[in-house]
Amino acid sequence: MFKKKDTKKKNDTNKISLVVLKTVSNNIEMSMITGILDDNNIPYIIKDHGAGGHMRIISGDSIPFITDILVDEAIYKRANEIINQITFE
Repeated sequence: MFKKKDTKKKNDTNKISLVVLKTVSNNIEMSMITGILDDNNIPYIIKDHGAGGHMRIISGDSIPFITDILVDEAIYKRANEIINQITFE
């Protein structure tokens, strides 16, 4: 006798909802922010716009392209508070 498979979708509580923590336009700013996130054990994802990722590989920088630093929505507030303690002016 075969058991019928449960075809209902299970509620996946492990889903990640990414939000933009900061948008940067140079490697120095990106390195500072990702270093701070690393020091505070905050996971992140780097997302280059356009050909920025290719430019970073070829030339070491993505200027004039834009890069987003994304974090999970659940830790956004903590990450944002930490990042806002530094200025980039």
